[in-house]
Amino acid sequence: MSRTTTRRTATLTVAATAATLLALTGTAAAADAPLSGTEATVTVGARNAAPVVSPDGGTAYVAVTEADNTSTVKAVDTQSGAVTGRLVLGTLQWSAHPALSADGSRLYVLDGQRLSVVDTATLTLRATLALPDQPRPADWTPGSTAGLVFSPDGSTLYVSQNGATAYRQNGQSRVLAFATAQQAFTTAVQVPAPFVGAPAARPGTGDVYVGTSQGVVHVTTAGTTPAVAGTVQGTAANLDYNLAFTPDGKRLFALAELGAGASTLIDPATDTVTSTFQPAGSGDALEHPQVSADGSRLYLTDSNYGTSSASVLALDTATGAPVPAETAGDLNETDLTGLALGPDGHTFYVGGTAGQSVNLQIVAH
Repeated sequence: MSRTTTRRTATLTVAATAATLLALTGTAAAADAPLSGTEATVTVGARNAAPVVSPDGGTAYVAVTEADNTSTVKAVDTQSGAVTGRLVLGTLQWSAHPALSADGSRLYVLDGQRLSVVDTATLTLRATLALPDQPRPADWTPGSTAGLVFSPDGSTLYVSQNGATAYRQNGQSRVLAFATAQQAFTTAVQVPAPFVGAPAARPGTGDVYVGTSQGVVHVTTAGTTPAVAGTVQGTAANLDYNLAFTPDGKRLFALAELGAGASTLIDPATDTVTSTFQPAGSGDALEHPQVSADGSRLYLTDSNYGTSSASVLALDTATGAPVPAETAGDLNETDLTGLALGPDGHTFYVGGTAGQSVNLQIVAH
C-alpha cells in the first residue's frame, strides 16, 4: 500500500469512527472537529504560494503572485481542491506574507510596504494600509518586509522589515506594531541588525522574537511600548532567520536557513541556547517551521536544490531526531514557498513551485 493510500485510508477510518460515535451517542463534538484536507495538488498562481488555513479546516487561503505580477489571494476548498474565490490586492511589491486572525474572520497580507486587510466571509478587501515611512537618507530605499505575526491575544500584529538600503549600504531593521482594533500602526522598534526574518510571538508573554543577521533578537512587550531586550548569545553566526515557539511558550526553535548551519533550541525564560541540531545536509534550504499543537513535533520545509527535490521534514521536539513516518517526501514541487498545519493536526498545506506555476499541495501525515 502506498503512503498516500495509507493516509487516505486512515482519514476515512477516522471519519467513519466519528460518524458512528455521533450516531450512537448523539454527541455533536465529533461533528464539530476541524476538517481534514483531502489530498490534492491545486495550481494557484505563477509564484510564491503562501498558505494559511481557516480554524474549521474547510478553507485554505493562499497568497500568490499571478503571471501578470499581481498580488492575489485565492480561497481553496480543502475537501474538493476547488478554487472558490479570488481577490486581487494590487501590483506585487515584494513576496507576500499572510496571517489569519484566530477566529478566521480577517486575513492580513503583507506585501512590501503594503498591508491588506481581507474579510474572509466575503473575500473582499476591507482596507489597504501603507507602512509608516522608514527613517533613512534621502537617496536610500525602504527595506523589504520579511513577515508578520499576531500577538497571542490578537490585539496586535507585528511586522518585521529589513533595514533601508543604498549601494552596498544597509540601515537598521525594525519591528512595527499594528493595532488590529484601531487598524493603525502604533510603534516602531529599531532592531540592531540590517536583515531580519519573520517575527514570532511568545505564547503567554506576547514578547516578540526575530531572527536577524546578528542573531535572534528579543523584543519585550512588558512596558508601555515594545523595546529590544537583547540578543540571544550563540546565534549570531547561524543565520537562524526562521523561528517557531512551542504552544506553551517554553521553547523557541531557531532554524538555520541552510542545512549545513546549526539550528538552535532556545530557552526564552533565560534567552540562552540549550542545544543545537542539524535537520538536513548541505545544499538544503530549510524554512517555514511549524510546531504541532501538542508541542511534540517540529515541521519544516526542505528544498534540496542539489537534487531538485522537496519535502516536509518532521522532528521530535524533545530530541531533535527525525520522525520519518511523519515526513512528506514525495511532493510534486521543487521549491517550497510556504507551509501551514491544518487544525485537524494531520494535514500539511504546502506552497511550492512546479514548472512555470505554483501549487497548493494538500498532504495527509
